[in-house]
Amino acid sequence: MPLSEFKQGSILCNAGEPLRHLFFITKGMAECVFNGHSFRFEQGDTIGLYALSAGTHDHTYKAVTDVTAFSYQYDDFSSLETLMRDNADVANLFVASMCRQVAKFLQYKTKLKQEAEKAYKLVKDIFPLYERLCERFAFTAKKLESANAALPPDYDTFEEWLNEYYLEIKSLEPAAQKGFFRKPGISLGFMRRSIVDISQVMQTCKQHQDYLRNILRVFLSNSGLDLFTLVSELHLSTINIKGADAAVETLMNPMNALLSSVSYLDRAQYENRVNAYKEALAAKRENRVETSVTSATGVKVNLAESLDTILDYSECEQELRSKFTKYVREYTETTDRNSSDDAVHHMRRELTTMFNEIYTKILTKSLNDPAPNTIIKMFLNFGYVDATLAGHENADYLYSIADTLAGDPDNGIYTVSEWMSAIYSGKREPCRNEFDMDYPAYLQELKQSYKIDAAQMEALLKDTDEKLKFEMENIFPIVNKLTFGRITTFCPLFADNNVQRGLDTSLVTPDALKAIFDEIRSIDFSAFYRETVYSNPEIGVPKETIHVEILPEVILMPNMGVRGIMWQEIEGRKRTTHGRMFIPLFMLTDLRTLIITLAGEFRWEMCKRVQGIRWNDVTDASLTSEYCDYLQFYRTNRELSSEVKAAVKTELSRARNNWKNVFVHNYVDWIMHESNGAPRLNKFARKILTMYCPFNASIREQLAQNPQYAELQKRYIFKQQQRDQLLSRFIDKLSKTVEVPQELRDELEYVRR
Repeated sequence: MPLSEFKQGSILCNAGEPLRHLFFITKGMAECVFNGHSFRFEQGDTIGLYALSAGTHDHTYKAVTDVTAFSYQYDDFSSLETLMRDNADVANLFVASMCRQVAKFLQYKTKLKQEAEKAYKLVKDIFPLYERLCERFAFTAKKLESANAALPPDYDTFEEWLNEYYLEIKSLEPAAQKGFFRKPGISLGFMRRSIVDISQVMQTCKQHQDYLRNILRVFLSNSGLDLFTLVSELHLSTINIKGADAAVETLMNPMNALLSSVSYLDRAQYENRVNAYKEALAAKRENRVETSVTSATGVKVNLAESLDTILDYSECEQELRSKFTKYVREYTETTDRNSSDDAVHHMRRELTTMFNEIYTKILTKSLNDPAPNTIIKMFLNFGYVDATLAGHENADYLYSIADTLAGDPDNGIYTVSEWMSAIYSGKREPCRNEFDMDYPAYLQELKQSYKIDAAQMEALLKDTDEKLKFEMENIFPIVNKLTFGRITTFCPLFADNNVQRGLDTSLVTPDALKAIFDEIRSIDFSAFYRETVYSNPEIGVPKETIHVEILPEVILMPNMGVRGIMWQEIEGRKRTTHGRMFIPLFMLTDLRTLIITLAGEFRWEMCKRVQGIRWNDVTDASLTSEYCDYLQFYRTNRELSSEVKAAVKTELSRARNNWKNVFVHNYVDWIMHESNGAPRLNKFARKILTMYCPFNASIREQLAQNPQYAELQKRYIFKQQQRDQLLSRFIDKLSKTVEVPQELRDELEYVRR
């Protein structure tokens, strides 16, 4: 039982270290930080009791002052048992210390639980009241999914009687406590029970802490989309409406009361936000002129001046501003906005030109603005400019989702503003233009035509402003029109005459896209795999063909459209890069069919890219070459009956003799119908697709009973078995000398699919 001394600031034991000693403090103070909360250990406390269950320290213990402590060696619980049986005084000290520590954690747990329950109740009370006040004061409410999704803290399963049990033991007089635990069997039994209980209490405390951190983000988040923002925005925007000031304060006051006292809140962030709110509120109140009229035109308070808000933000020239305003008003008042009349056609064309110019200005400015106005987000992501033009209900819905609208860039799904931001920040490269030239090729052409020199080209290759300009001038206008689908009546402004489905049902979400891509991959497993070469001569792999899966990137364009575009299959010249697809943010047709169609286009274009000039040369077998040969010579194909030939002729006629379009149509049938055993294709088309777009093993097994599929699969299975055997032998040989690279293991798994 040596006496150990620790200087102020020194470490008694580190998190992750095995439990080797129990330290009984006789002088000084130490602390450990438990998931952000500090616990103090003073004279009479024992350090190491928390670790008895796991055998390792979960926390680091640091001396707050100089600390003197008795050190008791610990090997396992049997060593502790021996110590406590042999020394009744030590046993009493450990029991008393454990009791205090369990009681301390129980008190902390009770505090956290009360805060969690209070926070949850306030979320469920405030958000519905916010929505009702928005309706009362003609203000469009924003959606806050985190508030709707909040769940109660019902994970605390710690038995309530244990609270009273430990707290009452702790409250016993020292003599009574010592007398109760004088026998080793009682003290050791207590220690065994408390080791289990304190672990459970600590786990429950951590759950409460995590819950509080999560639910407090509903009130105050780094993104700025939270209850505090929603309520403060409502307060500031409706300050002139009679009765609104006092009504909104009834929401803000309890929220401030919670946030000013609750644990695990970023105090600095809260103080900054609340001070900015109070300053703005004081200024509004000073200049307030109360009115009982909330909206004379039927447009909500926060949408009434949308066009002016957009044009003010754009800082465009007065001439452009006046002209755009005039045309927007005229377009709004036009009875038939899709008219082919020359005047209406001219109006749409002028609006498109001006919109693109203003869009570029606003986009460029917003990329350096940490918190653009909600109206600006609506303009960028929806093409919204005016509530009357959009339709009041549509404008309300757009406003309610504008701040929460987001793609999933980590999984390659972008809103248009996220995509432009990725280019501007240098994370992504611009797309190819309509002449299939990427940004470096475009600069090379400028250099060859002596419009720029070599030095300028090098500078422009790194200039993200120029990359953004290239994307905005060469890709955005044409893709926005193409995804809209009705080119002759296209106008980029969000207008109610284009709303042919409910916005909530037509909105394309990342979850919906990911589900469809996963479905395609579960049927046609190799759809997005690319063939590449793996080389590692140092371990004996000179050159090995492998396949890697690279999913295409999807950019959601700001329109309500009917068409998707498979824009490019790779980025630059490297085959293991992402493809690019553009689709409308609001889809008027079936999204699943559209994405499957784009997947078919991707397969065709990727094969052409790989095959190069021999993409239609049947002597070099590939998907495109065999399909071209089949469609080019179907009339003389003896495997096809006269009825099938007539059907192929009809297919070609509908596809305007475009072989790619015939394949894509067949591919959609292949995924949607043939995979379920419902034949739609002729046997020759089915044979090609079986070889180059194989179903996964489970579907192949299901279709094996069907003679239309069983025979066709033999060729593909034989080819894969050969590859499997060769690769397995190579991996077995390699594994005897070195660790087999994951790339080769992944390739073997791919072959066996």
